[in-house]
Amino acid sequence: MIQYEVQGKIGVVTGSSKQEVTLTIPASLDSYPIAKIESNSFQEQSKLKKVIIPGSVKVIGAYSFAACPNLKEVVIEEGVEVIEDWAFINCNIEHISLPKSIKSVGPNAFLGNMCKYDVDDFLKSRDQGKATRVRTNYRAAIFPLGLLESKEAITNEIIESRSRYIDSQFEMIERGQMNTQQLDIPIQFNNDECLITYFTKNEVKGNISFEIAPESKTQLGLYSENDPDFLVLKVNIVADGKVLSNVFLKVPYAEEVKIQNNGTQSEKRDDTYYYFIPVKIKMLCYGNGNVSREFALNMFNEFMGKYETELKNGLIRQEQFDEVKDTVDMKILELVDGFLSQIDGAPLFTYSLSLLKHMQQDTEFESHDDVNDYLFQMITTYYNELSDEASLEKICFEDPHKSLEYATAISGMSLEELNKKYDIQLTDFAGVTITLEEARTYQNVFMDLETNYNLHAEFILYIYKEMQRLNNLYSIQAFSA
Repeated sequence: MIQYEVQGKIGVVTGSSKQEVTLTIPASLDSYPIAKIESNSFQEQSKLKKVIIPGSVKVIGAYSFAACPNLKEVVIEEGVEVIEDWAFINCNIEHISLPKSIKSVGPNAFLGNMCKYDVDDFLKSRDQGKATRVRTNYRAAIFPLGLLESKEAITNEIIESRSRYIDSQFEMIERGQMNTQQLDIPIQFNNDECLITYFTKNEVKGNISFEIAPESKTQLGLYSENDPDFLVLKVNIVADGKVLSNVFLKVPYAEEVKIQNNGTQSEKRDDTYYYFIPVKIKMLCYGNGNVSREFALNMFNEFMGKYETELKNGLIRQEQFDEVKDTVDMKILELVDGFLSQIDGAPLFTYSLSLLKHMQQDTEFESHDDVNDYLFQMITTYYNELSDEASLEKICFEDPHKSLEYATAISGMSLEELNKKYDIQLTDFAGVTITLEEARTYQNVFMDLETNYNLHAEFILYIYKEMQRLNNLYSIQAFSA
């Protein structure tokens, strides 16, 4: 019996009966396509001997089949793209054949199996095929849409310079001098708009359109612990079936990306034709537009990595970078604080947060600045820990005890004295005062509350939209330094 849960528009396998000997993962359940096997789903299932994974599954999660001592045969069908680290560690798989659709295999995914040599051969063969690394041909680049109003300032030298700069970053990645999170290429979100520019000595015949280069998903698409849920795509500029040039952009990990031409503008300067194409990026993503905690919280790191590279290369000034960083830091605090303040069924956390905020705002309390620093560090830590339901539960029921200990230690007052000073109490839903022991009992039903599930979905969507807003706000800085 396969166990699964629905995440947005997809099904995610979470486990099965421990009696399974041959496990066939279905391509769909109850009309939901099965697109992922969750981490730890089948760990330590001693009776499991054979597993068949269909191509609908895009990601095989970390430790998903770890330590299954009798697992000897694994069939991975064409379509599977990611095998996360430690996925099949310490099984008994002698041989395995990986499909061409595989983009990423964790370095320890098959540790402890004889088939690791098959995996190494597969990766070596695939990497040899990457010798013809995709490059730009230096005649096209992407700019913020706002520059369309001053397109006369965009010359062939600027376009070519930007293209060479991006290509040099891929060379640095190959040499191990930077990672994809630091790539300074346009980050585009769903329905984002940008300006694709192209110049040529020959007038373009026919309408200009765009296609995602076939090699992008096999050579550039990445899914890893350090860079989750992003794709780096090579986009071909096409007219009359001929590829004119190409550009690169980064998008959330998607099943399909479409780039819509919103009206080509062209002009001739001397003997050169220039084409300025406003475009809109549309994506079909796994789930609700890639609404997953890991993805959304990583977006700020992705964003800052790009600007760190721009600072390093002198494309923006230090004060511009500091402004972006300060804005992102404050937005993280605002988002996480706003989310946690609305959590339902966690009276202990609500109480501890309220107490610290009263102490922070108490100008008569000599250490209120220290409390402010404590709150900042606490919420920053929560931001980094909000990766799964277990961490949310820990934040709401275990960590408040540390906060309360800190409050009494720094104030030199008991909780009863602090309650009286700030006129607050530990209460239930109805506002009735409860004890610490009674507050702990709420943990039993905490994760079953639909309000928290819906709140979390709204929280992630808000991060997604806010990230898009910040991206659009600062994307022009590199071109106005």
